[in-house]
Amino acid sequence: MAIRCASKAIIIKNGAVLLNRCKREDGCIYYDLPGGGQKPYESMEQTLLREVMEETGYEIRLERFVGLAEENNMNAELREKYPEYTHRILHIFTASLTGEKKDTPTEKDLHMEASVWVPLDEIDNLQETRPSCLKQLLRDIRRDESPRFYGTEYREEE
Repeated sequence: MAIRCASKAIIIKNGAVLLNRCKREDGCIYYDLPGGGQKPYESMEQTLLREVMEETGYEIRLERFVGLAEENNMNAELREKYPEYTHRILHIFTASLTGEKKDTPTEKDLHMEASVWVPLDEIDNLQETRPSCLKQLLRDIRRDESPRFYGTEYREEE
């Protein structure tokens, strides 16, 4: 079993946060932070810059570390098929856009449909977010809370 390190970005602009809108095979919609898995010998910052560009087309600047979360997928079939993706440690950072220019995304995540700006006052209305602590994390950032561990999420689906 492998534990995958990942970098995730919280990018807020004009009262909205940039999220990846995803649709599972069962049709359910969920929203995920842009970012992804670290490659060997790549720093967490390099991972974040690369992954956000690949998924969203935006160039960003890392600002600060805001939290750590863990995801464990309990689906035995997925664990067998994708052992490197079913246990992840998420390093979550705030980031800002370095400009207005957006390039075409080059690599979408599994189930990802598009990157969308979601108004912060609509976040609580989202049915499912990844990580599941996203709503609390956004509240903590606005209160300028210190970084913290947001716990472990155990999932069965996908």
